This record gives sequence, structure tokens and C-alpha cells, in this order.
Amino acid sequence: MTGRSIELEGDAKVVIRFPYHPTLVDVVRGLSRRSFDKLNRCWSAPVESVVEVVDLLVPHGFAVAAAAREAYAARGGTQTLAEGIVAPAAPRAAVAALFADAPPATAAAAAAIAPPESWTVSALNSRVQQVLLAAFPQRLWVVGEIAGFERSRHRPHVWFELIEKATDGEGGMVRATVAAVLFANARREIEKKLAAADAPFELKDGLEVRLAVRVELYAPKGSYQLVVEDVDPIHTLGKLAQDRAKVLAELDRRGLRERNRALPWPLVPLRVGLITSAGSDAYNDFVNELSRSGYAFVITAIDTRVQGAGLERGLAAALAWFDTHLDAFDVVAIVRGGGAKTDLMGFDALQVALAVATSPLKVISGIGHQRDVSVVDLIAHSEKTPTAAAAAIVARVAAYEQLLAQGGAALREALGRVLPAERERLRRVAAAVAAGAHAAGRGARERLAAARARLAPALQSGVRSARTALADARVRLGELTRAQGRLRASLLTKLIERFEPARLRATLQRRSARLADLELRAASLHPQATLRRGFAIVRDALGQTIREAAQLAPGAMLHAQLARGQVAATVVKSTAGETTDGAGARREERS
Repeated sequence: MTGRSIELEGDAKVVIRFPYHPTLVDVVRGLSRRSFDKLNRCWSAPVESVVEVVDLLVPHGFAVAAAAREAYAARGGTQTLAEGIVAPAAPRAAVAALFADAPPATAAAAAAIAPPESWTVSALNSRVQQVLLAAFPQRLWVVGEIAGFERSRHRPHVWFELIEKATDGEGGMVRATVAAVLFANARREIEKKLAAADAPFELKDGLEVRLAVRVELYAPKGSYQLVVEDVDPIHTLGKLAQDRAKVLAELDRRGLRERNRALPWPLVPLRVGLITSAGSDAYNDFVNELSRSGYAFVITAIDTRVQGAGLERGLAAALAWFDTHLDAFDVVAIVRGGGAKTDLMGFDALQVALAVATSPLKVISGIGHQRDVSVVDLIAHSEKTPTAAAAAIVARVAAYEQLLAQGGAALREALGRVLPAERERLRRVAAAVAAGAHAAGRGARERLAAARARLAPALQSGVRSARTALADARVRLGELTRAQGRLRASLLTKLIERFEPARLRATLQRRSARLADLELRAASLHPQATLRRGFAIVRDALGQTIREAAQLAPGAMLHAQLARGQVAATVVKSTAGETTDGAGARREERS
């Protein structure tokens, strides 16, 4: 036991020191207010907890320092503490110390335990069972959160755990756990009791409950457990109501409680997003109600859990998806059928409430039955069932259709008043137009007759003048033709005299000699004549004529045109500004 001590540090803190031992660590963790100092490797608690610390740890051989003893006594501690290690003198006294506040019969039974030199396992378990029964002879009420219930709820007897979680400031970690069992007979009675409650619910994981239990130890396995005999539904319902009130208060603090509910209905909500469990009764009721309406609804459904684990995350993710596709939808509906109060716990979660409150799409809820009210129902447009939620959407479309019908009737009524007057006005206008057209036609005909009368003499006079002018033109044309013939004959005579045969032959001979000389010069300048004198025409691979060595680079392909045939070559070297005789090219092919 050496090294186990309880000391007072200043006036505010109790310090607990001991060599590491897993059992002692679990014992210290049972303190309601404790923390671990990593630097000094010790535990501590506020001085207000000194009585709890001493009463819990003294039976485990902890020595209590003088200042800690004084603080213990000042705060109502009942044990008589001596200086140094306070350890029971014998196992019998140690057990009795554990039950110092128990009834006399319990203390006597505990003190009677006098272990032999060695125990069998069954004897030890049996003796511990007796001690537990003596310490807790009657049932007691225990508050905790259910865990592991879902694993065996399909069996007649359900084994699960009750857990105690740390406060929010400690991260919600599990502080303590105890095994529990609900036997079939008690289960049936409890389920009847919960079903008859004002707000029926079922036992499930994550639910805080207040249970009436018997403490016992199952001797064959040495397992300590609580046997559940009854439940307090008022505690659970109160806790659920308290949690829901916290969520609503948080929404109020952020100014979000009425945000989604205040969104206006779309004029014609035909594009509907649906969040529910695919294929469920709620899904079928909602879709069938829209289908029976006869309107052209477009429904996009996201399958998600609507009870149990994963509900909060699934609903929030589905709403986030619809938010990112805002332009494709008019409203979003969240529906599910009725169930126990605990089945609807997820719709009271802060994560779901925030997702609904901040959605830019109007949310319609159809969750549960008439008696069910969740946080989602309070912050969205609420209808009591999936069918009612669909009917509300249908009613909006029907109202718009009715609005159109009323507008059509008003339009027909207005037209009925206006059309007769417009018909009469149109008849008068048509009559006036017809009379005006008839008068205009008569005037046009008269003007046309007068124009014809004036035009006929003018046409006759014009025809006569044209005929006279044509006869005069014919006479002048004959005279001109004869004069032109005489002129041509005179010119032809002069040309014949000018180009007599002797003069023409001399001119032809001179020009023939000149032509022969030009042909000789052209032949000598022809490329083929140049090639016959030993020259060549060099072209690159593209057929371009090469005139300078600077146009070529080593390795370039050449084609040389000779007087007879062609040569393909590769440039080995080129010298700009110099004349090459072709020695720098390597012959590769001849054609």
C-alpha cells in the first residue's frame, strides 16, 4: 500500500497520489469531479469533494494527510481517521467498513465474512453474491443511457448496458458502465406500460431512462448486473422534452426558428424533392396522392433512414443535396409513417433542425400521426401524415388552377361586355370603308376614261410622226451606205498601189533573215544547249533550283539535271561564295 496518499494542496484542491494500478485508476475515475495532472502524474479533485474522495479511497489503503483529515471533518466526514495509512486490520473489518452506513443486518452479514486461506472460484462468486444481496436487499432506481439494446432486442430476454456519460465540458465520454438484463416477463409489462403512456415510446439505444432494478451477481460467471423490473416513462419523456427545448432555444438564439416556415410557397410547386425510406408506406402514400391528382408532378426521391442510427446524418446530407440543386426543385418533403416517440427522436436533433431551418427550399413535413410533433414539424410547414403533406402540395397547384379558371371566367365576362360594342364599331367602320372604296373606285374609273380620251389623239399623232421620221432615216441610211462604199473602194485602190509585189518580197526577205538569226540565238540560250556544254541544273528535294551554295547544308539531298539523265546526291560540304565543280557531292543514284 506504500505510496497511496490523500493530501490537501492549498485551500482549493485535494491531491491523490499512488503508483499506477489499473484497478485504482478505475476507482478514482468513479469520482464525480476529478482530473489528471499529466505533468505531476497525479489525480486531483476540488476540496468540496474531500468527503467523497476519502470515503471512496480509504478502504483501498490510502493514507490521509493531516490537512486533508481536517478538511474532511469540517465538511461532515463521518469516519474516524488516524494519522498515516488507514487500512482495515482484517478482511472482516474491511468488508464491514464498506457498508458502514448500511442497515445493521447488512453490516453484520458483511462482518461475518471470514475467508479461508484460499477460495474456489464458485465459493468466491457465491460469497460476493451474498454480500451484494445483503447490501441491496430491495430494488432501487438507476438513471442511465441505454446502449447495446438493439443487438438482442429480437430475443425474449434482452442484455444491454446502462452508461453514464461525462458532462459536455468533458467531451461526452463514458464515465461508467453497468450491465443490465430485461427478462421476458418484465419486458412485456414494461412495453405495455410504455405503449399506454401519454406519448408512447420504446426502449432503444441512446435513450436516457430511469429504471427500477435489482442488483445481483450471476455466480457461474461472476458477472455483476442489474435486473430491470420497471421503468419511469415520465423521466424519459421529460428528458426528451428537455432536449427538444434546448434545440429550439439554440434555433431562437441563431434567429433560425421561423426562417424556413416563413419562405413563401412557389406559385406552382410541381417539381418536388422527397426524403424518406424508399418503398415504405410513407413513400407510397405520398407518391400515390400526387399521382391521383392528375397534375404533372416531377418527383425526385432520396432514400434515407428515417429512424434509428444514421437518421440525422442521412437527413442532413439529403437536404444538402437538394440545396445544391436549388434551381431544379420547388419544394422538399420529409415524410415517414407513425411510430413510437423514440422512433422520432432523430427529427428533434440539432443537426437536422439546422439543415431544415437553413434550407433555401421550402420544407414540408409529414412525420408520424396526429399526436406526433417533432422539432422539424415546428420549424417547417407541417402536415400530420405523408398523405396530408402530398395533399397540401396538390392543394397549392389546384389553387393556381382555380386562379387560372377565375381569370379565364373574368376574361370571358369582360369580352362578353366589350365584343358587341366592338362588333358594331367594326360594322360601321366596314360600311364607311366600303362606301369610301366605292366612291374612290368611281372617281378612279372616271379619271381613267378621261385619260384614255386624252391619250388616243396623242398616240395617233405620235405614230404618224414616228412613221415620217422612219422614212427619213431610211433615205439618209441609203445615202450613207453608198458614200461609205465609195470610200472603201478608194482606200483599197491606194493599199494595192502601196503594197506592190516587189516591195512586199524585199520586206519579207529582210524579216525572214532577222527571224532566223533570233532562232539561232534562242537555241544557243536554251537550257538543254547549256547542259550539252557540260553544265547541270541542281534542285533540292522540293524541286527548287539551287543558285548559291549558302542555300545548302551538309546532308541535304540534291537532284542534278544533266544533258542526258539525272543524278541524286547528298551534300558533304558547301562553301559560300565559291564555285564548286561537284567534287563535294557524293553520287548515290543515277537514273
